[in-house]
Amino acid sequence: MKLKVFIGLSFLCCISMLNAQDVNFNIDQKLWQEDFQFLKKKIEKTVPAYQIPENKKAFDEVYEIIRDSDVGNQKEEIVYGLQRLLNTLNDEGCNVPLFQKGVALKLSPIKTYWFNDGLFVLDATESNKDIIGQQIVKINDAPVEEVFETLKPLINADNDYYKKHLFQAYGLMPSVLKLMGFGNNDNEVSLQFASGKTKQIISSSINDYAQLSRGLPNDELFSFTNTSHENENYWFEFLPNSKTLFVQLQRIVNNENGESFSDFVSQIETLIKRKKADKIILDVRYGGGGNGFKLKKFTDLLRDAKAINQNGNLFVLTSRTTRGTLLELVSILKLNTKAVIVGEPTAEGVNTVGDIRYATLPNSGIIVSLTHTLWSTSWEKDTSTFLQPDILVKYYYSDKASNQDSWLDAVRSYKVKISRVSIPDDLQEGLIGTYKIEGRKVTIEDRNGRLFLTMNRKMKSFFEIHTELYFQSDGVLATDIDGVEIKYNKNSSGVLKLQYIQWQHLNLKID
Repeated sequence: MKLKVFIGLSFLCCISMLNAQDVNFNIDQKLWQEDFQFLKKKIEKTVPAYQIPENKKAFDEVYEIIRDSDVGNQKEEIVYGLQRLLNTLNDEGCNVPLFQKGVALKLSPIKTYWFNDGLFVLDATESNKDIIGQQIVKINDAPVEEVFETLKPLINADNDYYKKHLFQAYGLMPSVLKLMGFGNNDNEVSLQFASGKTKQIISSSINDYAQLSRGLPNDELFSFTNTSHENENYWFEFLPNSKTLFVQLQRIVNNENGESFSDFVSQIETLIKRKKADKIILDVRYGGGGNGFKLKKFTDLLRDAKAINQNGNLFVLTSRTTRGTLLELVSILKLNTKAVIVGEPTAEGVNTVGDIRYATLPNSGIIVSLTHTLWSTSWEKDTSTFLQPDILVKYYYSDKASNQDSWLDAVRSYKVKISRVSIPDDLQEGLIGTYKIEGRKVTIEDRNGRLFLTMNRKMKSFFEIHTELYFQSDGVLATDIDGVEIKYNKNSSGVLKLQYIQWQHLNLKID
């Protein structure tokens, strides 16, 4: 059996500098089997997702087939076969980087974006400039949706939102399309547009693709002042004629030039204390890497700043590519502040597996990316694969063409919610105390007549809670976290007892 049927996709990554040896696809069957065994042992020891029973079962089943396959020496079949094996782990960080030295698969030198009204070309190399602004309706004579649906089970991502993002590149790779039965050409892709125009796109290296830009709203460029923030991991500017601070984070690592991230947070703190900033719009739509432990100072600031931590004064902008450390930040703020999340569902769920280690297969020299640490921002039982925004944004090509930022439009039109109902005095005394949920200690405490549910984080976890409680109806307490409520009852003697916390789709018993 050939590996051809076992194919997949990996996260766009170029790590040619990491090669410890040249990649060699011309090795015999025995050496390939040694490579497969090496990879399996690495995954067993390293990857948390392998410990999930259904993932382990799927991985082991595909491994058995690949181990007994006639491997051959076809680069694409081998790479995609390994990638398909890693895809069984349902962890986007486990992949074969397709653009590493010695593999270097080609892709179409155009950049597209999947808007709510279709897939459009936003940038292209010089020979393809004539198709910028065109909507792609067919790829190699197949409708775009059909190609996506066929590739979707093989695209390495936590959810369909991020799969659509990855498809923008990998759905236009000739080798992927050929192996999936869409076309017979290794070097070009035929695109048909809504205008009726058809064009053959010659594939090229990752270098040509990397020079292109989608030019998405306020991505490293503050549109109000036309100020460039290219290559800055974090920056802020005021919206014109206001005290609204627009803060963009792309990576939580210190900028190469200028202030550290800690000093950056201190500057924001000074602006708040001096009453120069009374509203913050936090943009985490782009990027995602960095050190999550650097977030604590920032999240505590936003939680404790009374002027900011009010409904309508703190907004967080998310997209289908919000992931990694930025996803952790969004989740922390959702559980600890009154932030309003505006945008698209995120690329990952609230319990993410991160921190990459690269393993080089000893005989072939192929580099494989593996994750090794679980970072929690929710309960262990929370298996959600994305974080749902409070306000869903739809982004159309016409918005892009007119330079509209649909996320900021949604912020501008936001109406502050009517004040919640305070908990009656006769209930408060019966609620105050320390409890356990899923083995974690939580506290309900009185702060100037208002009740808060709090839980401190543990080691190697960013999961903490600090949310106000409100009276919703008899037997139900609301929180600032959408979809999270506490259920209670009173016995015949009037003694109040907490029963469980409804956490989105989970009902967690309170002891």
